[in-house]
Amino acid sequence: MLPRVLTARRRACYGRANPVMATLDISVRAHRTFARGTLRLLASYQGHKVDDFTEEEPGKIFHELRRGELARLKEIPHRPYYGSVDATPLFALVFAEAVKWTADRALWREILPAAERALTWCDGPYGDPDRDGYVEYGTRGTDLRSQGWKDSSGSLSDRDGALSALPAALVEVQAYVYAAKMGVADLYETDGDRTRADRLRGEAKELQTRFERDFWMEAEQCYAQALDGDKKQVPAVTSNAGHALWCGIASPERGVAVTRRLMELDMYTGWGIRTLSSKYPTYNPMSYHNGSVWPHDNSLIVQGFARYGQHEEAAEVIGALIEAGRRFPNAQLPELWCGFQRDLRFSSRPADYLVSCIPQAWSAGMVFLCLRALLGMQPDLNTQRLLLDPALPAWLDRIDVRDMHIFDSRVTFRVRRNQRGDRIVGGRGRVTRAAATA
Repeated sequence: MLPRVLTARRRACYGRANPVMATLDISVRAHRTFARGTLRLLASYQGHKVDDFTEEEPGKIFHELRRGELARLKEIPHRPYYGSVDATPLFALVFAEAVKWTADRALWREILPAAERALTWCDGPYGDPDRDGYVEYGTRGTDLRSQGWKDSSGSLSDRDGALSALPAALVEVQAYVYAAKMGVADLYETDGDRTRADRLRGEAKELQTRFERDFWMEAEQCYAQALDGDKKQVPAVTSNAGHALWCGIASPERGVAVTRRLMELDMYTGWGIRTLSSKYPTYNPMSYHNGSVWPHDNSLIVQGFARYGQHEEAAEVIGALIEAGRRFPNAQLPELWCGFQRDLRFSSRPADYLVSCIPQAWSAGMVFLCLRALLGMQPDLNTQRLLLDPALPAWLDRIDVRDMHIFDSRVTFRVRRNQRGDRIVGGRGRVTRAAATA
């Protein structure tokens, strides 16, 4: 049975609890080439010069690549276009994760120079032009006014509805930089370079201290969406704050507080967590980024909840996402859906966002991050074992994982839920129970 607070939330959201799902059976085939191929492609296009039209800068990772006629004729900047503030730290973050899960030393040696150039962009005059310690965007005019993952023009605004002053330092981007530096530091330490590892960790900790001081909104018990061009908080409660939990930059106490805040009814719809609080003046449940629900966004938040030990909340959101997915054609998750509150008395499915892509790759990918959250999965690069700290919810009795490729082998295992704690049974491969760490 869910705790009383979640049970009450379910009733307030949509009248009754989720149906029980007895077993989740996942077959994870070998697709490690996806990460390798993506990293190599991005590295091959990494910026090396300054170009105002494409917004290319040394070390920067591109936002979008098009190969059509307009791009070939240089009528549009997407050849590729670099107008993104988050792709560069995310590149370094993904690089660190890929090496941790594969132990691929050849990939480490190949991509490390590009990852270092990406971190240099974050710290240097391009990523941080005013040298205040935050990566920001908007120092020059551009057709794409918003350059985070919420890239619609009105996704960053003040309480009066006016667009926030630029340049802006987004909450999630600072978290990405923190996680990238901590991840690459782990790899340097494993490789024997303790000096570089300590320096990166020191920079990450300094960023964390500034972040906690400047982004925290005590009244909301949440992180601000951004710091605007005047270094003032953009005081919106958004799903972006959940990315700080995914990356581990939040303190333990504030990680728990953010979890509770994102699960309040102005954020949690019963079909997932909204992009923007329904209490904020610019909220619109049919908006692309100001009130809708995005599966990929929710999966990052869910992993963040689990990272801070908030397993019941993580399971609640995962259950909502699974139920939502089952109600779309062929059980395919769309890019997003509208952020109306769930109420089964009147509607049995989420409201469609009519021009949403379906199927959508990053929505499909949310399944694996949610699985990781439920199982507490993390790789141990030193021992090359898969560590598990499972926390199955009341609606899920068993998870079977078959042929999961990690390091140079495959693992198969089953986790069963019972009153004495979740048990790892059967299977093959290097799998070990371990305590979760924040």
